[in-house]
Amino acid sequence: ANAEVAKAITAQIAAVAQPGSAGKALREAAYVDKALAAATAQGKLVSTLTAAQKADLALSPKDPVVLAVSRTAAYPRVILAKATFAGSGSPALVTLVSSAADAGYRIASIARMLPSATVGKFDAVTAGSAPVGDAAGLAVAPDALLTAYAAALAYPAPAAADGPFTQDAFFAAVRKGAADQASALGAVVTLKQTHTPAGVVAALRAAAGQGAYVVAVIERKDSLTEKTANALSTSKAFAILAGKSVVNKTAVLKTYEFVVIHIPATGKATVVAAAEQLYAASGA
Repeated sequence: ANAEVAKAITAQIAAVAQPGSAGKALREAAYVDKALAAATAQGKLVSTLTAAQKADLALSPKDPVVLAVSRTAAYPRVILAKATFAGSGSPALVTLVSSAADAGYRIASIARMLPSATVGKFDAVTAGSAPVGDAAGLAVAPDALLTAYAAALAYPAPAAADGPFTQDAFFAAVRKGAADQASALGAVVTLKQTHTPAGVVAALRAAAGQGAYVVAVIERKDSLTEKTANALSTSKAFAILAGKSVVNKTAVLKTYEFVVIHIPATGKATVVAAAEQLYAASGA
């Protein structure tokens, strides 16, 4: 497992921000599924980043730690590891997935750990960690949790409800970002933001009595509608992904949100790591 993690991080470092067909091949070797789509978009949007953001694109090869390995003889197989970003040294949770014996492990999620967040213990790597399965012994099933968490992130904000999760720093940042965006757009443009569960990457039980950790993807869709006869001005990132800088009526931006959530045996679930990446845009 240690060798697989080191290999994956080396591949990620090589692929970061590399242009052209060579960059495409490097990213396909390093990432899989929605993480590949996110990394591809990230490569296109490098020019929109600050120097600090560019410096933090790559993971550091120094001392990653394998936290858990899926306990299964079947595929897909999963490795959960802790690493750091090269620029800031901030901790990240990296999830690797292998779909078949000859497929190798590739990165399916990279999520930055939230302030003050911790990850509990798993069974020994040599023994492996059991999959969540039927969710027995957990406070909430992963699918139900993701549905509730995604719905609560919507804008306009839904009525307050007592959900199966605690509100975390990522949740607060997404909600604030939507409110700030709507305020900046003013009265002539409406913003609707939806969040939809887009798949569970991994769901592994922690050590006895410590619940489970779920790595998942949520798709955010921002829909902007111009209410006047004027054209809708868009961001540089939109122009790069959509191939147009001005649209007449509506703009749609799609973002993948990668989250790692701890589900306890009792009580409320908590997001311990999260990241987001705009990956598609269109306009009409």
